[in-house]
Amino acid sequence: MNYNKDQFYELLQSGHFANMVKESVKNQMVQNSTQVYNIMKPLVEQENDVEQFWVLYLDSKNKILEISCMSKGSITSTMIYPREIIKKVLSVKAAGIVCCHNHPSGDPIPSTEDQSLTFQLVAACISVGIDMHEHIIIGNSSYYSFADIGTIARLKREYKSFIQGR
Repeated sequence: MNYNKDQFYELLQSGHFANMVKESVKNQMVQNSTQVYNIMKPLVEQENDVEQFWVLYLDSKNKILEISCMSKGSITSTMIYPREIIKKVLSVKAAGIVCCHNHPSGDPIPSTEDQSLTFQLVAACISVGIDMHEHIIIGNSSYYSFADIGTIARLKREYKSFIQGR
């Protein structure tokens, strides 16, 4: 089916594509941040005027088991509770996760709160044997990847070093 630009964006924002995306990517292997961005962009576009926090739950081969919106907030924030994410990880029997949220302002640069939350999630995941692979922030037409710049790997090292008392 061919859509003009206006029709496409109308359908994108209506959520028409969201369920199609969620179903079509089940069992698909997640390999990089660009792939995550391409999967998640249509989902956050449903309500791009509010901040949303999504989690992709992965099996041990990084195949998508489920995608869930864990929180929707306001234009500037949303509340995330690592405990609730871990509870969901355990219920779907995931081996790993990828976190993703949007910034309605359009600027994907992480806030201090985003950085703090990422550390909390890495620590929570490590403590229950789950691999947190990524945290992506989606802006208007770009994204920020905590994994691509090495933050996820650094936080994992710091947490493990702290636990080992070094």
